[in-house]
Amino acid sequence: MLKLSALSALALVPAIAIALAPAPAIADPAGDGAEPGRAGRAAELNEAGAKLYRERNYRQAIEKFIEAYAIDRDANLLFNIARCYEELGDNSGAIEKYTAYLNAPGADAAGRLRAEQSLRALRALARAKTATASPPPIAAGSDASEGSARDRRSTAEAKPALDDTAAAPDAEGSSMQRTLAWSALGAGALVAGLGATVFYLGMRDHDRVTGSPGYGDPTAVNPMTLSEARALVDSGDWKKLAGGIALGVGGALLATSAALFVWSGEREAQTRAGTPAIGLAPSADGFRAAVTVRF
Repeated sequence: MLKLSALSALALVPAIAIALAPAPAIADPAGDGAEPGRAGRAAELNEAGAKLYRERNYRQAIEKFIEAYAIDRDANLLFNIARCYEELGDNSGAIEKYTAYLNAPGADAAGRLRAEQSLRALRALARAKTATASPPPIAAGSDASEGSARDRRSTAEAKPALDDTAAAPDAEGSSMQRTLAWSALGAGALVAGLGATVFYLGMRDHDRVTGSPGYGDPTAVNPMTLSEARALVDSGDWKKLAGGIALGVGGALLATSAALFVWSGEREAQTRAGTPAIGLAPSADGFRAAVTVRF
């Protein structure tokens, strides 16, 4: 989740908002007449970056946000860039941009709080990786081992739970999973039903041989010839084999459909709708309207 606003943004660690307000006043050799075009360009870049973020194309989203920041020095664009780096696993880049966001003017108290929480989490991860890569030698039975264990527990507790709804799939992906689940369910039931039928026919062929008059009695006269009996036995063996395979395939399809139903349900639970908000933000020439969308 990422958040983009014109000047005052509730910068959430896992949030993104699209800034639609004009850019702050910037000295431009072209004069005041060029300012609306620059503001429109910054808004377009913001929207393009947010779209790329939702598509998980984080590197191109970073390029769009950097271009927008070159036009509109909005501190919240730094937060969005940091969020993209975090999604890419580039913790050092994310730490750098979160720090720049906190040092830049225009970040409100709520945004600063969330950026600080993200920084603490990233720095705790960096410390944990460093400790894992080169653990210090510890004497067996010493108090240092207990202190190290306490430090690791503290590091794990220091990492706040981050909302990862930005990575949640959209409704289209969940709908496709449900379609696959129903298809697997129908195919599994059909194949399993056919397998059971064929298996039953094979058992019936065997029963015709074993249930014939005089079967197993060497003194009795059996009306079934030896060739007929062998043909029924071979037919029964083949049908039972084919039926057993079909039952196994049908069972696997049914299990797959159940797993898809569970997975699609979990993804739907993670989906969140956008909530727009409109407000006023101070600028160099007074106040301006700002539209924020939370995802």
